[in-house]
Amino acid sequence: MALKNQHKTLYMALQDSHIQQESLATTFITAIQGKKMVQSTTTDQILLYQYCLYCLQGNPRVKLLDIWSQTGGFSTGHNLFPDQFADFNGHIFNVVSMDWFPYLEFTRDSDAPGSTVTATDSLDYRMLRDIAKSLNFTYIMRMPWDGQWGTSNEETGNWSGTVGTLQHHAADFSMLLSWIEARRGVVDYSRIYSSEPLVMVMSKPLPLPEILSIVKPFTFELWVATFISPIVCGALLWLFQRLVRSFTGRKTTPLGLALFDGWGILLQIGPDKLPWSITGQMFLGWFWLFTMLIAITYRSAMVAHLTLPTKSKPIDSLAELLDADGWTWGYEPTYGSGWEWLKMNENPVVKEVYQHIQVLDLAEQMRRVLAGRFAFITWKYYIRSIISSQYTNNFGYTPIYTAKNEFFNYGGYGWGYRKGAPFRHRIDIAKQNLIEAGLINYWMDELIDTRARETRAKKAKEGTLSEQQDNSGGLVILSMSHLQGCFYLLIIGCVLATLALVGEMVAFACQEKDTGEKKDFDYLTNDK
Repeated sequence: MALKNQHKTLYMALQDSHIQQESLATTFITAIQGKKMVQSTTTDQILLYQYCLYCLQGNPRVKLLDIWSQTGGFSTGHNLFPDQFADFNGHIFNVVSMDWFPYLEFTRDSDAPGSTVTATDSLDYRMLRDIAKSLNFTYIMRMPWDGQWGTSNEETGNWSGTVGTLQHHAADFSMLLSWIEARRGVVDYSRIYSSEPLVMVMSKPLPLPEILSIVKPFTFELWVATFISPIVCGALLWLFQRLVRSFTGRKTTPLGLALFDGWGILLQIGPDKLPWSITGQMFLGWFWLFTMLIAITYRSAMVAHLTLPTKSKPIDSLAELLDADGWTWGYEPTYGSGWEWLKMNENPVVKEVYQHIQVLDLAEQMRRVLAGRFAFITWKYYIRSIISSQYTNNFGYTPIYTAKNEFFNYGGYGWGYRKGAPFRHRIDIAKQNLIEAGLINYWMDELIDTRARETRAKKAKEGTLSEQQDNSGGLVILSMSHLQGCFYLLIIGCVLATLALVGEMVAFACQEKDTGEKKDFDYLTNDK
């Protein structure tokens, strides 16, 4: 195992035993450094060999580099440490990874654990394909034996999944693997080429109950001011007329009727008879202008609220998720870096989230998301590709909401290598060329958009395209749900009127019994 990582070690063999073994190393180092050698009459020679990792059609072999003698030095003057990784000569690498579109997607060659796979069009596959062509190597790709990214066992120090495969040198390198400090003790990482944070997805916030639709256009303070204004204005109208009466002696409107006139004007019903005084008429005209503006504003605001219903506040953080009543949340059984972050986190909010998390497969996660009151904790680009391709209609509408807050920004994805892999630096250089050319971001967007179009086209052809519609705009046909508040208000009014009737009947029955007289109800409208 040690030899397959050694590429800068030279091996020496003596052609003559006259050279003392203890002086061999010193003599050889002096020759490499170019120092002048002491001439000798002996013809003893040293053969210099290198363990070439990929020279024999991609396989290791021992290669004679040069011959050194005390009299002539190096016979050919070749570079003693040539670059072994400019050409891998068709070497076959063992690659391990998980299926995680848009980064990597493949089809399994069998159902056996750790089976080989055939990669399909995806980001890491494009990178691997171009790098393999440039450096002249091939590869065999397989899944980890347990189908996991890799989580640690604190008792044994061993890792599962992809990380464990690299830890035990069962593979040369992996595709995408999250940078985590705890993993660096068992694997080497390449440079980061993409970053993907954790996000939460859930069903879009639903409209608030329409029972309050008739009161939504105004705030509570405005409603209070609107209801008080006809009372105050009716009282002022009565007071102005009483003051005018003091020096004219003319009859004025009773207080009760003045108050009802104020309410009537607010409801766009004019009084049966205008005040005879100029003061009353002027005051009533300005109050009518005020009520007209209030009514117009209310009607326009009502139309806006019915067209674009107010929705409940979305959940954008883990703290809000914990505070929400009746919500649950889940995570896929991949047990990768996100799971390690949730498991090892000391933040009280994250710890509580981890304690109640539900581990479910993707299909069940999305079914619960669409059902409502369920949050799926997953990776940003992974779920973006799924939502775009499977849960978005031809008009671009999706019923799924992605929380604004992103968390666990661990740094990003790199490729993982077995410890001491000597070829890592050369592959990193080739990968950096792809990054600097802007191909990573370009390929990412192209893959997600292409997958979305192809999936929607396929579903449309099969007749299984999602019929989810965006009801947040466009033509709105009013239904009982929109105006249910009006009918509830009518029912409440009928109940109150019935209670008032019963109260009046009881009160007058008791009074009639005590006095023996039948009361006349017309006194309520008489002027005193």
